[in-house]
Amino acid sequence: FSSDAALGLPVDALNSEYIVTTYNEAFGEPEVAVTAVFDNTTVTITPSNDLDGGQLAGVPFNIVLNRGEGYLFTGSTGSNGGLAGSIVVSDKPVSVTNGNYCTQVPLGTAFCDHIYEQAQPVATWGSEVFAVNLANRPSGTVYRVVSAQDGNEILLDGVSQGTINRGQFLEIGPIADAHVITGSKPIFATQFMTGSTSPGALEGDPAMSNLIPKDQFLTNYTLSTVGGGQFAEHILTIIANDLDVGTLVLDGVAVPGASFTQIAGTGFSFALLPVAEGTHSTSSVNGHGIFLAGYNNDDSYLYPGGARFAFINPTGDANPPLCSVTAAGEPGLFNASGTDNRPSEDINTNNILDVGEDLNANGQIDKDKGVFFVELLAGATNLNINVPAFVPGSGVVEFTLSATDSAIPSLGTIRVTDGAGNICETSVGGNASCEDTDLNPVLLSLDGAGNNSFKLGTTIKKSLRKFTGKKSAGANEVSQLGALNVSNWNLTWSRLPRKAQKNCSNAFLCATVDSVSALSEYNSGASEMFAINKSLIAKLKKAGAPSSLIKKYTKQNQNQLKLSNDSAAQIPAQTLSCENPA
Repeated sequence: FSSDAALGLPVDALNSEYIVTTYNEAFGEPEVAVTAVFDNTTVTITPSNDLDGGQLAGVPFNIVLNRGEGYLFTGSTGSNGGLAGSIVVSDKPVSVTNGNYCTQVPLGTAFCDHIYEQAQPVATWGSEVFAVNLANRPSGTVYRVVSAQDGNEILLDGVSQGTINRGQFLEIGPIADAHVITGSKPIFATQFMTGSTSPGALEGDPAMSNLIPKDQFLTNYTLSTVGGGQFAEHILTIIANDLDVGTLVLDGVAVPGASFTQIAGTGFSFALLPVAEGTHSTSSVNGHGIFLAGYNNDDSYLYPGGARFAFINPTGDANPPLCSVTAAGEPGLFNASGTDNRPSEDINTNNILDVGEDLNANGQIDKDKGVFFVELLAGATNLNINVPAFVPGSGVVEFTLSATDSAIPSLGTIRVTDGAGNICETSVGGNASCEDTDLNPVLLSLDGAGNNSFKLGTTIKKSLRKFTGKKSAGANEVSQLGALNVSNWNLTWSRLPRKAQKNCSNAFLCATVDSVSALSEYNSGASEMFAINKSLIAKLKKAGAPSSLIKKYTKQNQNQLKLSNDSAAQIPAQTLSCENPA
């Protein structure tokens, strides 16, 4: 009398940030299992309640797992809310499974049942889900909504239900009928079947299912009932675009339009359809959502039939990766790379966006999540891609492309996707030969000048503390230097060309890059860093530092500004390039 089912995620749908959903403790603990798919994976867990292992609510702790190893953590006795809202963050993708050993929904409603689902990465969350009541539950279903960001207002059919922060959850229900749950920021919602003694309930018992945002709906599904005769009834819930009502196909037959009921004001409708034991398939022109439930005496299962699992929620990483393709010197052979390794905007690691740190003005601390996917898009001709195995989240992934027949032209487009769903694309191929000038040494010089100015400021700050006796002396200036250094680093490697073409006759190989704006910003940043260091030197002089030290720092500061200006002067204001970084 205790069953449930879950949708298993393939490894390439996993990611490195999860917010857990469980129900309250009843007859047994809330449970979460973290499983590694790569060796030497560091996992940071912040539990929402105290754990059986002695870890305290709200206090992060780390574990290290190798491929195939798992870590199970359970809530301690009396953990109201279970472990809902617990945060799991890792440095490589992991799998997270969450649920309850045996719980009641709502608490006090017989009987208890085992429930579980495989958690879905924060990167796949959306801001709107459809909440359709289950069959055999005339008095409604329970929903829980969690948030990965602070200040997330949750609405039910447009009516505010409250505001929650990162790691908090909001419970809705039991409510009947069909509804829309939205958040002012991305959310994750889970549906809980109530116990068999809940008002009006017919068969079944607690079960849980992740809800799928409409942005993740697929056009085709294949799924299976559970249990081999264990369940007396199986009910399929389909949420379809109104344009597909009457034409959506179940097991090769169109579902009659009369089977659907509109979800008011959404452009979508739902149907609850009994299905026989076994496998089933659905298809539609536009995307639809699908969920399967099974019922028997005090027993049930519930799970979603699938999803795109695209990374549509770029929380914590708004920066796209960088694509690079260059001719390798042999006909039809190209070297390529995807880069996504910008440092965190939180220069001083205080987990707060200080003045000058929010480089893209989006109100969040951005840090690149690394490369997750490299692909050659459909439509390529006479072109193959070879991507060596890499760990998702790598900062740089290098790969090659080659023509099937080097004697004829090859054309195609590569796409690199990071762990937040940001992408870069660049075209490759053609039959033109081109000579190029490598600008990477100049870019390294630009980057080095900024980094040296930052290091100089840090060194001056140490001297300033020594001569003033104040620990805070120079801290604000160094923070500003750090932000300027990261800003210049970003534009150096994202908006300036790596290859300047001497000869190019094919649009697939070359793009015109205008560097005037980027160079102007770089020079402005370099001058500002020079001025900040100059002001630090002036403070040091006023504090009584010896003239020899003042002269030394002054000369170093002038040299870094000259290096910045000289390096920037070597970048053409406008050039043909093998790539278009903009």
